[in-house]
Amino acid sequence: MKPMKKDDGSMVLKCSKCGYEIPFSGSSSGAGYTMGIQTSSSDRVKTTSVISEGKKIGRKKEEIEQEKEEYYKEVFLDLLREEEYGGEET
Repeated sequence: MKPMKKDDGSMVLKCSKCGYEIPFSGSSSGAGYTMGIQTSSSDRVKTTSVISEGKKIGRKKEEIEQEKEEYYKEVFLDLLREEEYGGEET
């Protein structure tokens, strides 16, 4: 509903879609009305904000190299065992 001024000088609230009018009893400037839409809580947009981001803990290069070394050592030992015990056919 929008405030409109009629030809006779009176103010009405008029629906912009259907044209329905009701008398407006507020001030002539239109400042005495409020516009609002009722929505269900499921239709409302819910937002969250990040309060703080934790420090990203990066691993040191030495730690990464140590893990690689341990992994390759395990792979090597597995291959060695396989070659010694499982690789021969009799």
